[in-house]
Amino acid sequence: MKRLLSLLPLLFTLTCVGAQEVLRVDFRERPPEMRAVDGLPSGPLISVLETAAHRVGVELQWREAPFLRSLDDLRSGRVDLVPRVLLTQQRREYIHFLPSIGNQQLNVRFVVRPGEEARLSRYEDLYDLSLGVKRGTAYFEPFDSDDMLGRAYASDDAQLAAMFRAGRLDTIAVLDAVPMEAQFQAMNFRAYSYAHYAHQQVLGNHFGASLKRYQSDRRELYDHLGAELQRMREEGEVALIYHRYGVLPPDEANR
Repeated sequence: MKRLLSLLPLLFTLTCVGAQEVLRVDFRERPPEMRAVDGLPSGPLISVLETAAHRVGVELQWREAPFLRSLDDLRSGRVDLVPRVLLTQQRREYIHFLPSIGNQQLNVRFVVRPGEEARLSRYEDLYDLSLGVKRGTAYFEPFDSDDMLGRAYASDDAQLAAMFRAGRLDTIAVLDAVPMEAQFQAMNFRAYSYAHYAHQQVLGNHFGASLKRYQSDRRELYDHLGAELQRMREEGEVALIYHRYGVLPPDEANR
C-alpha cells in the first residue's frame, strides 16, 4: 500500500503529460474546400487542420454551425477555431488569425437575371438595385460600409437564392459561386447569370481563433498550431493535400 501511495504522484504526472488538448472547431458548407459528408467534416481545409493538429498533439472536436453562430462563439470563447475566416480590421477585435495557408482569388461577383448583365457594369450601378447579401459576411471595402446601398440581408445562400427566384432581389453579392450555384441547382432554377461588374481581390486563407482564449490560456497552443500550418504552406504540403482532393490549392490559383 505504501508503495502504491508513493507512486500516485508519478502516475498523476504521467496522466497529465499524456492528456491531449481538445480544440473545438466549427465547419460549414463551403465546397470544394469543406463540406459535410454524412454529418462529418470533409475537404482539403479539414485535412490541412487535422494534419497540423495531430503533429502538435491536439485533438479536434468538430461542430457544423452557421457562420454567424461561429463568429459569436469565437467572440465569447465557446469555440476555438473556425476555418476560412476573411481577415478584416473589425474582426481583429475578437479573432486571432493564424498564419495564412495561402492566397486565393476571391472575386465578388453579382448574380443577375439573364439579359441584365449590362445593367450592373460598375460599382455605382449597385445604388439603383435591390441587393442581397449574407449577414456577417465580409465582401470588400467600401462595399461593406456603404450605407447608401439598398441591402436585403439573409442568413445563408439558400435564403438568398429563394429571394432572388421570387423576384425580391435584383442582384446578389457572391463571394463563393459554387455554394450559391448549388442552391440554385437544388431548386432547379437556371434563370440567373453574372453581371459585367465584379470586384477583383486576392485574399489570405486563414483559420480564425478565439482572441479571448488566445489572451488567456491558449496562446502557446495556438502559436504552435499556427507555426505548423505556416511550415506546411512553405514546404508545399498544403498544396499536396488540396491536390489529393482535386481542388486547386491556395497560391496556385494566382499564378
